[in-house]
Amino acid sequence: MNLEISNLSLKINNKTILDGITTTFEEGKITVVLGPNGCGKTTLIKEIIKKYADTKELAYVAQETTGYLNLMVRDVIELSRYSNNKFYRGLSAEDKEAIEQAIEMMDIEDKQNQLFDTLSGGEKQRVMMARALAQETDWLILDEPTSNLDASHVRKINDAVRQAKSAIVVMHDINEAARLGDKYILMNNGRIIEESNTLTEDLLDKTFEMDFSKMVTSDGQTIFYLAKQQESKRAQ
Repeated sequence: MNLEISNLSLKINNKTILDGITTTFEEGKITVVLGPNGCGKTTLIKEIIKKYADTKELAYVAQETTGYLNLMVRDVIELSRYSNNKFYRGLSAEDKEAIEQAIEMMDIEDKQNQLFDTLSGGEKQRVMMARALAQETDWLILDEPTSNLDASHVRKINDAVRQAKSAIVVMHDINEAARLGDKYILMNNGRIIEESNTLTEDLLDKTFEMDFSKMVTSDGQTIFYLAKQQESKRAQ
């Protein structure tokens, strides 16, 4: 089922964070939320989680893992498969298969028996992504899931998202977003600037209030860049 938000507004300390947001996140699509820092992207997805946590199957991966988890990596992932009943009867073969697949997808087989708290930021991110994948929920909701990762692991995350039933992904990398999304929600100042099935220079200009250009590589990939940056490179 779709996830819907209607006329959502939120103020914190008299500061408007979200201003009349109305949108639909469509089942079966990867919706990417783009916009400058502080525009309300993270707040929006947290409000979606609040609304639907009791009625929809959601798996959420935050931008950063805070606090301490004095557990082995495998334990962190296994906990995602436990319900109240499973604490008494243990994990099923289906549970174990989902866990193994998630561990393999995130390339963390060699981290299973390490303490989670000893991992680097990027490694923790991959573990939390594996934990979300192992839940096999209807929806993945991800807040900048590739921000601490190298190129090879960015690719693994994106491949995993493409296999999800439905996903909402907050991203800061415009070119990664262009390769990943089926639909784009562009935000600024707590409002939706526009929704689109494709990214264009004009949309990015309006959203980020900067001048973008694009090029198409020999293998057909579209790359967006700031026009002034390109002019500066040519001048050098």
